[in-house]
Amino acid sequence: MRSLARARSIWLTLAVTAGCAQPAAPVPLAARAPAMPAMPPGAPRPGEWATWSHDQKLAYMKGGFMDAERAVFTAWEPVRYRDLSCRTCHGPGADDGRYRMPNIELTRPIRGVEGFRELAAQEPGVLRFMQKAVVPATARLLGLPEFDMTAHTGFSCWQCHVPQEDP
Repeated sequence: MRSLARARSIWLTLAVTAGCAQPAAPVPLAARAPAMPAMPPGAPRPGEWATWSHDQKLAYMKGGFMDAERAVFTAWEPVRYRDLSCRTCHGPGADDGRYRMPNIELTRPIRGVEGFRELAAQEPGVLRFMQKAVVPATARLLGLPEFDMTAHTGFSCWQCHVPQEDP
């Protein structure tokens, strides 16, 4: 019963996060995985993001970063993500600057091996897309190291998503 409730929760939050538009028939990930986006002008060098002012980050996010992220997401689901905006990741707080990351409004995966296995079983395409396209591209665009499974450091799911509490 707990697994069914979690599966429903994962499905519901993925559906809410993705918006109302229904995607066209699924395309195999290999055919839709975007190439790594080109680094936009003015992108942070490795380790530099944490030293940038809010204004520097905002200008970069609204410029080259959004264009590169939009390319990643629309290569995977062109209809669903054609209107990718600051609100897609940051929620309504993006409008007035009161957002926080990670964002509680995004899909809330279950932390740990059990959650990972459940997501892999329930939404393998989404998981592959996030692992192979979104995490590496976003880490690179922010000048951050990609998640290292051995050291458990670097940019990962948890910089954007808040984990679901385990009942």
